[in-house]
Amino acid sequence: MLRLARPRPTRQRESTIALINIVFLMLIFFLVAGTLTPPLDNEVDLITTADAERSEPPGSLFVTETGEMRANGEKVDAAGFVAAKRNDAAEAQDLEITVAADRNLPAARLVDIVGALKAAGASRISIVTERAAE
Repeated sequence: MLRLARPRPTRQRESTIALINIVFLMLIFFLVAGTLTPPLDNEVDLITTADAERSEPPGSLFVTETGEMRANGEKVDAAGFVAAKRNDAAEAQDLEITVAADRNLPAARLVDIVGALKAAGASRISIVTERAAE
């Protein structure tokens, strides 16, 4: 008796279209669901630190090299900025302010600004810096 080998079924090639569709759907999801932060003020070069925890500065008070305070691209003063923040956070007891100061701002001027923010009612003030390139 003569035995013949059965023909093997041809394996169909898997389509990559489904994978491409999933990748594009994920891309759209992350674009829509991602957190968008406002851009940094163009006239402020952040202070550089060697070792710092990474965080984004949305809603920060930007201080230029000349000591001018800005929020959302408009010139503000310490009392007005704290009052606006207090209105935004209606029930907040501890008002936290983040300050993104220019690296060329004199330290004495930065201390004065922090003092003015404290006097206006800010309970916690954080200085935003950028991590130095290693």
